[in-house]
Order: sequence, then C-alpha cells, then structure tokens
Amino acid sequence: MPILARLLSDSISNDKKIKLLSVMQEISYGIKISWQESYLAGLMKQLTEWITQPMTEPQHRTIGHKSLTVLVNVCYANLPAIYALMRTVDTKDFVVHLISLKEGGYGGVEVCRLLLCLSGATRGAAATRQPDVHSYLCCTMRTFIKAVSERDATQLLHAYTFINDLCTDPNLQGFVLTYPHFMSCLEEGLKDVKELCRSDPDEMSEPENATNCLRNVLKFLTVLVNLDLYSMRSHHGALICLCMEASRMCLPESLELFAAIVSQYKDEGRLPQELISVISDGLPGLIVPPALEPGKAGLQWLQVIGALCESQETQERVLQEVTPAAFEDTLYSVLQHTAQNGVVGAEASQQAVVVGCRTALTLAPLQRSWEAALARMLAHHQVRKLLCAGLTSSNGSRRRQILQLVKHHCFPSDQMNQVFGESSRGVSPLAAPPGAAAEGGGEPACCAARLQPQQEHAVDALVAALADKLRDGKIADIATSSVMELYGYKMTCLEQRLHSHSVALQGASEHMASLQHALAMLQATNSSQQDVLYTTQMQNERHKKTIEDLHKQLEDAETTLRGFRAKLAAEKLDKEHQKENLHKEFRAELAGLDNEMKTREREFEERLKVAEADTRAVQKKLEQQTNKNGELAGVLIKFEERVKQRDKKLEEAAAHDAALRKEIEQRDSTIKQLEKTVLERENRLYQLTTQLEEMKRVQEMVAKLMSKSSSTSVPS
Repeated sequence: MPILARLLSDSISNDKKIKLLSVMQEISYGIKISWQESYLAGLMKQLTEWITQPMTEPQHRTIGHKSLTVLVNVCYANLPAIYALMRTVDTKDFVVHLISLKEGGYGGVEVCRLLLCLSGATRGAAATRQPDVHSYLCCTMRTFIKAVSERDATQLLHAYTFINDLCTDPNLQGFVLTYPHFMSCLEEGLKDVKELCRSDPDEMSEPENATNCLRNVLKFLTVLVNLDLYSMRSHHGALICLCMEASRMCLPESLELFAAIVSQYKDEGRLPQELISVISDGLPGLIVPPALEPGKAGLQWLQVIGALCESQETQERVLQEVTPAAFEDTLYSVLQHTAQNGVVGAEASQQAVVVGCRTALTLAPLQRSWEAALARMLAHHQVRKLLCAGLTSSNGSRRRQILQLVKHHCFPSDQMNQVFGESSRGVSPLAAPPGAAAEGGGEPACCAARLQPQQEHAVDALVAALADKLRDGKIADIATSSVMELYGYKMTCLEQRLHSHSVALQGASEHMASLQHALAMLQATNSSQQDVLYTTQMQNERHKKTIEDLHKQLEDAETTLRGFRAKLAAEKLDKEHQKENLHKEFRAELAGLDNEMKTREREFEERLKVAEADTRAVQKKLEQQTNKNGELAGVLIKFEERVKQRDKKLEEAAAHDAALRKEIEQRDSTIKQLEKTVLERENRLYQLTTQLEEMKRVQEMVAKLMSKSSSTSVPS
C-alpha cells in the first residue's frame, strides 16, 4: 500500500488512475492498520479530492467510485485511518457530500460503510438510530439487486460484508430485524440470481467474475436466512433449488446456505412437507462427500449433514447415503486444511470438530457403526486437543456447545477423562481465559476454580513435600492419578495466571498505543496553535503603527466635527425662524381651506338629497317592474303547463300513429300473402284448365275412334 499510495497523483493519466485504483481496491480489502502510517495523510487527501471532484465524465465517475471503495477498505475497522481522514477533510462537508452520493445511487454501500465508520468513531456504535440502519439496509438491498443484474462482484462483496456486520453487531441487530422490506427486495433479486446460476461460466467472457458474483450472492442470502425471519420461510423452497443449481459452481457457499435453511427448523424437529418434496430430488447430490479439495468445502458439508440429522425425515437418508468412514475422512481433511490458516483456521477446526461430534452423537443410537466412529474420533489426539481448546476459549457459545456434547448420554464416559486431560498439556496458555475453567463445574483438572495466591503456595509446598517423600520411597504406593491431578491443578493455575498477565499486557499495550496516538494528536494541535500564536503576534506588531495613524486621524476628525457642530447650531436657529414663518403661512392657508371645505360640504349635501330623491324614484320603478315580472312569471307557468299538455297530446298522437303504421304494415303483409295465394291458385287453375282441355281433346279423339269403329262394323 505505501508504494501504491506514492504513485497516486493528478499527473498520471485517467487510465493509469483506474488501473492503479483497481489494484488497490483488491489488496486493501480487509487491511489492518494499527498505527498512524506515514502514507495515510497523503493517501486520504488524494482519495477525498477525487471523490469530491465533479463527475462530468464517465472516467471521472469511475475514478471517484474506485477511490471511495479504497477509502472504505482502508478506514473500515481501522481507527488510525479514520483519524487521518478526519484531519484531512472538513468532516461535516464531507458527510454531506457522501449523503448526496448515497441518495444519487453512486457507490451506495461504500457510502453507508464509511458513514457508519465515521459515526462509530465520533459518537460510538450505540448512537446509531433505527432510521439510519433502515436507510443503510434499503441502500444495501438496492445495491444488491443492481449488482446482481450488472454482474458486479465487487459491489456484491461490499453488500455482503456490510449486511453481515450489521447483523452481527449486537447494538444494531435489533434494528435490522425490524426492517420490513427484505421480502420484496429478495423477490426482485432472486429472478436475476436464477439467471446467473443457470448461465454456463465456460461460455461467458469472464467466468471467474460470474463465479465470484454467485459466491457473494450465496453468502448474502446466508446472512438473510440466519436472521431467522418467519416471513423468509416462504422463500426457503426457492433458495434450496438455488443451492442445488449453484452447487456445481460454488459448492462451499451452496452447502452453507443449505445448512442455514435446514437449521431454521431445528427447534421444530421436522421439516415442512413442501421442503421435503423439494429436497428429495437433489439431496443425494448434496450429501455426497466433496471429492475435489475436501478441505475447502468439507466444513460446509459437515454442517449440512449435522443440520439434516436434526430432522427425523432426513436422518434415514443420511444413514443410507453417508458412511462413517467417509464422514471421518472429510473431518480429518478439514482439520489438515485448516491447520495451515492460523487463528482463523483454528476457529474453523473447532467448529468442524464440534459439528462432527454432535452429528456422530445423534446417529450413534441408530447404528453401531456410528458409535464406533464416535469412539475413533474422540480417540484422535487432534480432536481431543481442539475440544479442550474450545472449552477453554473465550467463545461462550463454543464452550456451551462442547459441554452439551459431554453431557449427552451417548458420550463415552471412558473418553471423558482423556478429553479433559488434554486441557493441561496440549492447550496454549494464551487460549485459556481466566473464567474458562469455571464453565465445567465438576470436572477435576481443567474445570477447577482459580486458586488464590496463598492456595497456590500451599499447593506448591504440598507438591514439593510429595516429591521429597517420593524420592525417599515413603509414598511408593500412592496413585499416579492423584499426583497427576495435583500437577493438573498446578498447571491450570499457572496457565490462568499467564493468560491473565498476557491479557493485562495486551490491554496495557492497546492503552499505550491509544495514549501515544492521543499524544501525537495533541502535539500536532499544539504545533498548529503555536504557529497561529506566532502569526498573531507578527500581525499585532504590524498593526501597531496603523493604530497610531488611525488615532491621529481620529483627533483631526474630532476637530472637524466640532466645527461642523457650531455651523450646525447656527443653521438650526435659522431653520427654526423659517419654521415659525412657515407655520403662520400654513395657518392662514388652513383657514382658507377650511372655509372652502365647508362650502363644498353644503353643495355635496344638496347633491346628496337630490340623489336620494332619484334613488327613491328608481326604487319605486323597480318595485313596479318586479310586480310585472311576477305576473309574467305566472303567465309563463301557465304557458309551460299548456306546452306540457300539448307535448303529452303529441306523444299520444305519435303513439297512435305508430300503432296505425304497425297495423297498416300488418295488413300490407296480409295483402301480399293473399296476392301470393291468388297467384298460386291462378297457376293451379291454369294447370287444371290445361289438363281439362287435354282430357277433352282425348275424349274427342276417343269418340272419333269409337264412331269410326262402329261405322266399319255395320256394313259387314
């Protein structure tokens, strides 16, 4: 970072600025700054200048956005960087500018993270109000939807980090749970998430970016699911389908989301029927142990198996699909992988061991093979060591989980002493807090209460006496376990004292660092105040001569003022005489005007009387006209009644006319039918006449033939 910070300047081109800020954006995520580094002041000044510059061109907007991202990464959870920022800019003006950027949709999540950092540094995290948290969540959900549609992995990462911090902060978690718009935003974003999941990364121009987007989306959804909102359960089926589709690209995150969903129903003891129908098709693919790099996805796979064992419907599937040997191999792969990751790996190892032992304890009563697997796991030295490390750690929830394992009725009693025996031999002194031993209650070695200094000296004396007698052969028959128990007490006390001293030293170091930081700030303030004092003194000396000249000018001005006052007094007397003369003239004019006004008043009174007489005459005419109007109104009413009667008669005539027309139409149709009948009968008559004529002609021919035949028969 220091080298890259020195390269940032206005002299380089915009393309180089964007490339340099992109690199800094990647390497500054999660950076830890514990002291006032020399490069911070220059870096803060340059970044804030680019953030506050006018966004006139697309490149300027990109530079401002990336500068804001780098600034958030550097300031997040780093008080020295925040103090450097507050010394560089005017905090109020900068916050107003950030709020304008947030409302404008530009880098919303980064702005919210920076505002939360500044608020925590100035007022404390507990001073954040519910409307502020809801505003942050609204901006985060809006950024999430936009980033999913635009395939922006960086924005999705910031959205996940910010909402995870809000949900895990005990001061803000209550405000997060009251936010009412999670479901509407989730419904809008799931459509684009499904499209992202269905796309083939090999066919995309940037497959790595698509995978990172999906990974951050799944982490974001896991945080929402872990809020345990009842309204979220309606989307669990769609989210499980999403896990099954995304498992081919992001297996660890898909398994983690799946485990979080199933764990929501742990208290109920069974899954809803609609979820079981969704899970039944894709479950075999999810509970198959990860073959490629089992250490990376193994912890999430163990969590899925553990969550499925909490429900009776899925226990049988786990017993059928998962073998104890595969389960143990995955657990040991996780332990081997996390052993290389320092403190974070140790935390993951403890979580894996707790999940593995709890799953084995759940399945042990159902199959003997799982009971044997549990015994093998507890016999493993690393598993016992991690259980004891978790039992003596400062994580209260982890200690409760381990104690619940030990209290389980299937936990082998012969392994209990061996497990707790590791606490005095295999656990680092820094891993055992002072109150960790009190969690166990009745366990002999690691759970003993912390001893007072007098008791420690008494135990030391007893151990020394036992050692002397053992060398003399006087207690050859003593049980080795008793001596080991005493040594266990001694080691526990030493570990606790060492841990308390380490904690005190760490607190003192942090306090010293804060005091040194405050001293540096006071020294800087003192030097600036000394500069101001020196500048003020120089200006005072410079202004002394000016003040003397001004005093002389003031005396001259007073002399001139006295002369002006004398002249003013003489002029005042002249003005008073003129005023008296004017008063006399005005009185005479007023008397004349008064007489003239009285004359005009008499004239106006006479005119008023004439006008009143005219008014009375007009009123009389108006009354007469009103009476005439009343008579005309009566005539008009009678005329309207006559018109109504005529309209009624016209309507009746129209109805009668319509009836007559209808009757005429009916008679016309009857006439037409009769005419048609006459035509038909005439045709029939014509046909009959024709037939009759034919018959007559035939009859005549027959008669002729008969006459001819009779004539021929007579001569013969």
